[in-house]
Amino acid sequence: MFLSNGFLLHKPDKNIKILNMLRLIRYTLLILVASSLFAHKILFDYTKDETAGNADWIVDDSCPVPYPYYPDSATDWKGAISSWGFELYHYFGDTIRILHNYPITYNDSTNPLDLSNFDVYIVPEPQDQFTALEKEAILNFVAAGGGLFCISDHNSSDRNGNGWDSPRVWNDFGTEEYFGVHFDTTGESPNSISETSYDIVNNAATSEIVQGPYGNVVSLAFHAGDCMVLYTSANCNVQGIVQSSYGGYWMSVISRYGNGKVALIGDSSPCDDGNGNQQSNLYDGWGEATDSILFINLTLWLSGYSRIEEYTHKPAEQTVPNLLLNSNDVHTVLPGAIFFDITGRLMNNISEKKGVFLYIKNGKKGRVIIQ
Repeated sequence: MFLSNGFLLHKPDKNIKILNMLRLIRYTLLILVASSLFAHKILFDYTKDETAGNADWIVDDSCPVPYPYYPDSATDWKGAISSWGFELYHYFGDTIRILHNYPITYNDSTNPLDLSNFDVYIVPEPQDQFTALEKEAILNFVAAGGGLFCISDHNSSDRNGNGWDSPRVWNDFGTEEYFGVHFDTTGESPNSISETSYDIVNNAATSEIVQGPYGNVVSLAFHAGDCMVLYTSANCNVQGIVQSSYGGYWMSVISRYGNGKVALIGDSSPCDDGNGNQQSNLYDGWGEATDSILFINLTLWLSGYSRIEEYTHKPAEQTVPNLLLNSNDVHTVLPGAIFFDITGRLMNNISEKKGVFLYIKNGKKGRVIIQ
């Protein structure tokens, strides 16, 4: 004899086991969904000769997926900006990919690294111009809600000898026209500065970056970096974050374009962790001032990081294992924890709730299945 759900009446133990198995599968699927909701996909560019000359501005020399797939430290990946990629992966669970030997496209289903598959596109000190089609793809990506991170270097930093340095590449891209930002070049001073600035702007537009999930930004160090001039007449959303000692000139800037966000920095030194190709002349700018905090907070801001991150204000010390608990035991096992549902909504009352939830306790993030 069968019940309406198809389970045998005379085998209750087996029925319970099957039900528990189905419930566990359901919860596992929910966990996977939650993971995808709370992580972001970050694409680092390697199409513009970012390793030319004395540079090594890549996360890893394994493309498009950094190897090893599950690194224990930033030095497991071989690139001078490996720390940037590793910390996004390690602390926030972000997916890191490197655009190499694939075109820059948007909404091209034949390209597995199409920008539509990512939340943030990072271009560290490009040495080659963007084509008209590439410009169109990137602008459409940002306009649709994507995040673009533009990194420049000082004037005359032409590493591959093609007549184009990164300030000119970005100006040619249209940063002034679209984002309200101009990089100083020859005859425009200051176009190469070395200083540590503590002149940080903390207002309504910048507070979630300056006081972001990775920590507080109090300083930024440049070593021969370029300054930017802002043109609110071109884009009223442009906003300086870090100002140089040259009044009216900026070292770090944000802007908006369409539904998306843009971050711009005038020097590659702050993201250099010194761990790349040892034949290159590299330094640990990542560990200087609060450079790393600014770069991580900017990346998370560009990605539209989920609401669960807004409650951390520092990197989680570790991700704790998933917990399987009875609803009566939640507050005993996790006293003082902050709970969210899988869409990121804060749960003010977790009592008598069942399902999959995310939580933060003492700076540690985890997931709990409540039966």
